[in-house]
Amino acid sequence: MTTSVLSETSNRKQKIQALISGMSDGLLEREHQVRLMMLAALSGEHILLIGPPGTAKSELAKRLKNVFVEANYFERLVTRFSVPEELFGPLSIKALEEDRYNRLTSGYLPEASVAFIDEIFKANSAILNSLLTLLNERQFDNGNRRVNVPLISVVAASNELPEGEELSALYDRFILRSYVPPVSDESFEQLLSGALKEFDPELNIRLKIEDLDEVQKLAEKVELTATTIEACKELKNYLKSKDIKVSDRRWRKLVKLMKVSAFTSGFNETSIYDTWILPHCLWEQPDQFEDLHEFYKSLVTVDGKQAPSNLLKILSAWEGRLEEERSPHMKNDDGELLYIDLDGNETTKTSSERQAKDKDGNLLYKDYRGHKTTSRNYGENDPWMETVENNPFIGSARFSKAHIESRVLRVQEIVNNIKQFIDTVKQELQTVEQYFNNHLWLDCSLLPEIVDSLTESLKQADKLLNRANKLVDGFSRLPLEEDPSIEIAELVSSDDPVEGELCD
Repeated sequence: MTTSVLSETSNRKQKIQALISGMSDGLLEREHQVRLMMLAALSGEHILLIGPPGTAKSELAKRLKNVFVEANYFERLVTRFSVPEELFGPLSIKALEEDRYNRLTSGYLPEASVAFIDEIFKANSAILNSLLTLLNERQFDNGNRRVNVPLISVVAASNELPEGEELSALYDRFILRSYVPPVSDESFEQLLSGALKEFDPELNIRLKIEDLDEVQKLAEKVELTATTIEACKELKNYLKSKDIKVSDRRWRKLVKLMKVSAFTSGFNETSIYDTWILPHCLWEQPDQFEDLHEFYKSLVTVDGKQAPSNLLKILSAWEGRLEEERSPHMKNDDGELLYIDLDGNETTKTSSERQAKDKDGNLLYKDYRGHKTTSRNYGENDPWMETVENNPFIGSARFSKAHIESRVLRVQEIVNNIKQFIDTVKQELQTVEQYFNNHLWLDCSLLPEIVDSLTESLKQADKLLNRANKLVDGFSRLPLEEDPSIEIAELVSSDDPVEGELCD
């Protein structure tokens, strides 16, 4: 980045930090909702607040309006008796006299920058279609014309979740969702004695519409990294297991939110930590949020820091191959595995039969009723036979120099991949604290848990590295054949134990 671009990025970031801090000032236990509302507005999305009355939902919306320069604000409580005129403006009498169907929208939702709609799910079908178009496409059908609206974000509120298929599309328009509970017992005394402070930031730190356009345009250029995509896949599988349905439109919107989260924090690519927003967007019932949040924590701590599973799989397979080549199971000329039978002879059969004995060593026979007996009964009883597994024929093999070098080379690749993983974890361990401190949106209380998981990952990776180094040493010590012209085809196979890439 050039100096001017860096300065502009830093200035924007400082503004957002100051606005978030100012919006939270005087509101108890609402920092969480403030951040979600701010990110929604910066991304051009809408937020739904679920919770009982009197929990500062409308106050949050009014404060969001004051984040922007010269923003129009609209607020309305919707009931099942509400008519379109209450949200979109009355019909123009003059237009009707001229056989035109136009609404006077000044001071109503179609001309608002920030809107608060309380009890939104009580909206009837007369309101619903226009509301959906306005929310999603930022357009409003006024008579025979479809006009663009200046809407930045709608903050909707409800005491209850929607019921009925006709409201599911409206519910899906609110990408971010948050449950707003009453103030906790710990903050109750402060609630009683504290006074609500007005949020009226200086004009020089307020955001302009041009700022929002620039953020959304430049955020599109942020790279969506492989780790972020993998985290989304993991979460998608989790949602499927919980029968939580997420539309394709919502997933695309979530990508935009993650990119804005990274961009406004000063990064040109997403990280796995930018998936912090996903639990706030994917629940259908408020009680699902905690499980989703715990799943996110597992992604960025334990699960997100483990060595790739295919590396573990390959390492174990090579250990098995080394054991085989140290004590090879011999084969005949046709490539069949050889065993030693009870008489000490070579055989391809895996088991033999012998006459069974009792615990005292007496031979057992089968009487006329089919029961075991130690009585031979003058040769009339048949021997009681039992099946015994034959032992593998273990030989002593020697290997060509090329074979040994090939084995060592392949296992050395595993060593290098483990070392690369260790370097990656060490680098993240060195930078994660600074990353969290520089990020606008991340919850720093999660940082100690992440540091602990990275430290544990290093310990586990060191153990893997020790195993891989032992493999290199083991293959390099295989006995070298005396005559290089002798080939033991079945023992000098160059096939890998596990095909595919060594490491993600």
